[in-house]
Amino acid sequence: MARAILVAVASVLLAPLAGQAQDKQTLKIGIPQSVFRDVPPALLHVAGSTFKDIMKSQTGLDGEVAVDGEALAVAKAVDAGRLHLGVFLGHEFAWAKEKYPDLTPLVCSVPRPKEIQAYLLVRWDSKAAHLGDLKEGKLALATGTRDHARLFLERRKAAEMGGGDFITTVKAATVHDAINQVIDGEADVTVADHAAWNYYQKLYPGASQNIRVLSRSEMFPLTVIACKSGALPDETVKRLREGLLTAHKHSRTSKIMNLIKVEKFDEIPGGYDDALKACLKAYPAPSGDK
Repeated sequence: MARAILVAVASVLLAPLAGQAQDKQTLKIGIPQSVFRDVPPALLHVAGSTFKDIMKSQTGLDGEVAVDGEALAVAKAVDAGRLHLGVFLGHEFAWAKEKYPDLTPLVCSVPRPKEIQAYLLVRWDSKAAHLGDLKEGKLALATGTRDHARLFLERRKAAEMGGGDFITTVKAATVHDAINQVIDGEADVTVADHAAWNYYQKLYPGASQNIRVLSRSEMFPLTVIACKSGALPDETVKRLREGLLTAHKHSRTSKIMNLIKVEKFDEIPGGYDDALKACLKAYPAPSGDK
């Protein structure tokens, strides 16, 4: 999956710059580690090499990708001019924008399904009214749990468990496995992002009737590709945006985007700044990142 994402970024994001092959500028993109949570480092190295190969063959430009560190480290590098572009999950862009106000989103990615939301799921017969009722219970947590779902879980724990915690965390390979552990009584609760829970209901309509939604998060802001305002030439920004906004219309790039469940790249929606502010209020940046 990580390799597919980087291939998509390389072939979609930078293909519009083919006409600038005479430029020897190296465009650098930073992607926080959170986008590739639990992906083996060796796979990231392969993905980076693939990115460079596509950059050279598709555009004649030298390109570099940095998949390392946290979102605010990427934001700092973009703000300082060490990176040209950054890819940010919506809640992480809210944190980054607060600290580096000159960061400007070029486009957003529209996932499939579109909702970026998280759910706490319990068995249908659970007596719990909120997470506090499950203090010292068992949590099933999938290795690939999306970051916004983990963030929602931590917020609910802080608000509803009074400083307590689960007695144990049962590991699962996938979110679907974690849901099954709740159904089978091996765990009391799990957390799932909207895409995983939606897909589970479609795959297993019968089994999903054994699950109840304990609580659901607010909608999180969309993922964005951003740069520092004024750091790139206007013509480069224009080509980048045009290439991204029309990427889903081309068979090669649309197939790659389909692999990573991105429907298309789109204009930044109206009210996005308000969505960032609301997200920042609900999910303040970690204290160590202030």
